[in-house]
Amino acid sequence: MKTIYGPVASWRIGECFNADPICRSPKVCSFDCVYCKFGSAGFVSTKRCDMVDAEEFSDDVSHLTSQQKRIPLRFSGSGEPTMASNLGDLVSKARVAGVSTIVAVTNSSLLSMPDVREDLRDVDVVIAKLDAADEHDFQSINRPHPSVTYSNVLAGLRTMRSSFKGSLRLQIMLMERNRYGLEALGEICQDLSPDITYLSTPTRSSSCEPLSHKVMLSAARKLERKGCRVSVEGKL
Repeated sequence: MKTIYGPVASWRIGECFNADPICRSPKVCSFDCVYCKFGSAGFVSTKRCDMVDAEEFSDDVSHLTSQQKRIPLRFSGSGEPTMASNLGDLVSKARVAGVSTIVAVTNSSLLSMPDVREDLRDVDVVIAKLDAADEHDFQSINRPHPSVTYSNVLAGLRTMRSSFKGSLRLQIMLMERNRYGLEALGEICQDLSPDITYLSTPTRSSSCEPLSHKVMLSAARKLERKGCRVSVEGKL
């Protein structure tokens, strides 16, 4: 199956199937994050377009057994999922096919766009990235397309929080260059009130050194004191 593969193990949601609405190599994304597992090669853009054929995706979903359709289907893959302009159609086809739980992972860059939020309306869980507490760290870590600003990202997250009926969760990638902005990040998390905040550190091939487990647990406690429900990658 080209657009769907798995099952794979996810520390955030457990066993799941991955659905890739991009299917491009190199990656197609609105960010070029310093820790990206695909490296810095790729096409950085914010232009939405159809990248996989909806009927091909529907055929791939149909090959899942009834038992497999009870396993979460996670939209992620080779770039930013919301750059697929037919994402809403793909979500609808998965739902009609009988997939019980649909998850979408996003870097939050396009959440300020009404059509993107509409495409995510019927998703059960949205996991949205937020690695920075200010424009400087945002530019340094996420290296976005020039049209994407930190204020746009925050505005999109706030609108998504107020309108989305499913479970909105945050994903923070913590490293040396943003760990000291955690207090400010905690205040933003407190304001957004996500259902869960996932805290991780670079563990795959990247130029960023991972933080120690001790530092990560300490960071989690700081967020918990802000009233956040936190899940740390690798926490026993």
